[in-house]
This record gives sequence, structure tokens and C-alpha cells, in this order.
Amino acid sequence: MAPLRILSLGWGVQSWTLAAMVALKELPAVDYAIHADTGHEMSGTYAHAKKWTPWLEERGVEVVTVHGRRTEVVVQEWSDSVNIPAFTLNSLTGSRGQVMRQCTNLWKIQPIRRFIRTIIPNPKPGDVECWQGISLDEWHRMRTSDVAYIVNVYPLVDRRITREGCVAWLQKEGLDVPPKSACTFCPFKSISSWKELKRQGGPDWEEAVAVDKAIRSKRPPHDLFVHPARRPLAQAVTIPEDFGAEQLELEIPCDGGVCFV
Repeated sequence: MAPLRILSLGWGVQSWTLAAMVALKELPAVDYAIHADTGHEMSGTYAHAKKWTPWLEERGVEVVTVHGRRTEVVVQEWSDSVNIPAFTLNSLTGSRGQVMRQCTNLWKIQPIRRFIRTIIPNPKPGDVECWQGISLDEWHRMRTSDVAYIVNVYPLVDRRITREGCVAWLQKEGLDVPPKSACTFCPFKSISSWKELKRQGGPDWEEAVAVDKAIRSKRPPHDLFVHPARRPLAQAVTIPEDFGAEQLELEIPCDGGVCFV
């Protein structure tokens, strides 16, 4: 029997390209395109998903959205567990570190696997083929599944398609190029991404600032931050508009020793 074929659909450029290729018959059919919604995606991601889910389903791609059982960043019942890889600063010694990342497992991997088990309650090795939206330029992110019943497959890498190639293909097909998929407060954002988030403002920036504040003192004697400068987010991210300018980016004070990152 053929394995259950699922596509992990994060609605970023690469996974959206895979889903669209399936819809347009450039890739074989999948049984399900599964979006593991963290509950904290950027508003642009939700808007893109809302617009294009009907388009996929009209072309035979069944989109399923799943959620983690607990999507809070701080879970008080778990001794104020902080589920994101926040940056740490020891208030006594000044030492720096980073919290272990749990969000990917709790909010993405586990929900997808729970859904799989509603289809195959007792899966055997090789029963599931999971397509991952990783492009050739990200080959280093490829991983062998840590469970025997799932085989990870990387169609973009197999086809030697980069992220730029995905963008070019989407544009050629007249399809929207989505924004990068990530939680609003993800500590792995680039410095330029933080600046753009602050520049746009609105609910996404407000959530990021609120989460940064909420995690601050949950691991004493360490203070926690979402920005690598290890300062409150609203202070760590500076843009020309903070100083009454619209250009002149180079005249803005340094972001805390992380220039050119």
C-alpha cells in the first residue's frame, strides 16, 4: 500500500510553492496539506492562507489546520515554562545564553503527528511520507525523521530549486509571493526583520513587545529577551522613524553590538 503522503504547509515561500506545484500538477498529489498553526503567526501569513486555501482545495489539495494543545508562550502550570528560545542574561554574573527551543515540537511537530494518528492509529515504519518545504539553499536544514513511521522528503532539494527559484516560479504562475512565515516574537528573526516589524507596527509588533515583556523574569536570576541585544524589544530595535526621520538608517544608534548580523 502506498504511504500516506502529507505536505507540511507553513504558508511561507517554499511550502506554498510545493502546495501550488501539487495543485497545478507539477508534482504528484498529496493526501493532505497540513498547516500547524502556532496561533502566533504574522498577520500576513494568515491573510495569505485565507486567500489561497480555497484555490488549493478547488484543485484537489485538502488543507487541514491543526493546533498545539497549549499555545501559550509562558505556561504557568509548568512552573512558568517558557517555550521559545529566548536569549538569557544572568543578572548576577552577566553571563549570556539561550533557552532550549520547545515551540517547534509543541506547536508544529506534535499536532501534525496527532493528526496522522487519526488516519493511521498504529503506523508502521515507512507508512507516512512527509514533504518538507526546504529549498536547495537550505539543504543543511534537512533531517531524517526521528520516528520510523515518517520518511521526510524534500522535493525542492530534489529538483535543485532555491528560495529565489520558488519566488520566480510563483511569479511566473501569477501567484502571490507570501511573507516569511514565523511567529511574531520569534527570537531567530534577523535584525532587519525586527526593524521591519517595528516599522509596520500594529498587532504583530504589539504581540512581540508583550511577549518580550511577559517572559522577562520567568527564569531568575536570568532575564529573558526575544532580541539578541538582550534589551527590552521596544528599546533594542531602532528605526529612523524613532528619530523623526524616514531614511538615514546609518545615523541611528547601534542596535547593541550586533551590527551587520
